[in-house]
Amino acid sequence: MEEIVKYLQGVDIADFMDEEDYSSYTDFQEIMLINEYGKDFPEITQDVKIAFVGVQEDRGSRRNQGCWKAADRIRKYFYPLAPQKAKIGLADLGNIRQFDTLEESYQATTDVCTWLLQHNIIPVLIGGSNDMALSLYKAYVQIAKIINILNVDARMDMLLNVDQLSDENYLPQLLCNDPNYLFDYTHIAYQSYFVSKDVLDMLDELKLEHRRLGEVQQNLAKMEPLIRDADMVMLDMSAVRASDAPCSFSPHGLYGEEFCKIVNYAGMSDKLTSLCITGLNPDKDVDDRSSKVVAHALYYFIEGFLWRKNDFPQFDLSQYLKFNVMIDDANSDLVFYKSKKSDRWWVEVPCPAESKFKYNNHCMVPCNYEDYRKAMDGEIPIRWLIAYNKMNL
Repeated sequence: MEEIVKYLQGVDIADFMDEEDYSSYTDFQEIMLINEYGKDFPEITQDVKIAFVGVQEDRGSRRNQGCWKAADRIRKYFYPLAPQKAKIGLADLGNIRQFDTLEESYQATTDVCTWLLQHNIIPVLIGGSNDMALSLYKAYVQIAKIINILNVDARMDMLLNVDQLSDENYLPQLLCNDPNYLFDYTHIAYQSYFVSKDVLDMLDELKLEHRRLGEVQQNLAKMEPLIRDADMVMLDMSAVRASDAPCSFSPHGLYGEEFCKIVNYAGMSDKLTSLCITGLNPDKDVDDRSSKVVAHALYYFIEGFLWRKNDFPQFDLSQYLKFNVMIDDANSDLVFYKSKKSDRWWVEVPCPAESKFKYNNHCMVPCNYEDYRKAMDGEIPIRWLIAYNKMNL
């Protein structure tokens, strides 16, 4: 634990206490381990399952200076919330210290997240600009884990002709990092008028899925399998409409409750091992509305975690209903599994024996009943095809 303490600065709880009287119920502040300013670093025990880490950094942002302040503002509205269920091992490790260079901040974030992942603790990064997500991804590189990433953002940050890494061009480095531990990348809730056709064509060529805002809002429940398949979920506040999150630049976007539902789905996923919420700028906020949305989203993330069923179909398949579907265009039957615990669906992807260990976490692709019904009509699920080609070609 000593190796990460040097990167972290304690928080002053008094700065986050509202003048209202919250004494009528237990709040998150009372049940969390908190790295408090001026006190010894708390002992992180095996009971801790989720750790919040504030990111006080905006030097990687081209247009959003001030987002470094977000973490403490969010804490102000998260701490007083009332947990509704059993206690869970939560920790607030404070903020990544501000270093002389941006590169040092990137490395510190990677090192902290690496330590947490190695100890089976979910790092939740809050604040800063979204280029910090690249530091989180590099923590998976450090532990040599092949992952899926889901990105929720109004734009696709692939700005060309800019050499310096920023929050507007970090995605190419994430997608093409060497060594590459990215199995799949999915982008949802983007707004078409902010994304060039060339970028969408590139994602299509790479067989990477994307869902525009209208598709997400038309049926949010259909996004659940995409979210459930992610090891790492990154969310930029630009995805939320400005009426609900005034720090956002767009009048269109997700409603606050849709944003919270996506984070709730992420918390429910047995596969998810990290989360980051970036892009919130308190200087551009009104009535701290954006900070309140994120505080509520964190509440729903924790609630989702408490709802986890531990039913990812990996070992004991006796707790699943199995459905074999014959497809003329496939080399073998499609095998679907439906959990008896949660009624959620997966489809199995054949994997060569020599690659089974490498891709073991990706052989069961989350899906829904509609995918099964379409398969019965002879249509192979697109996500099955993508995973099959990656593992077998």
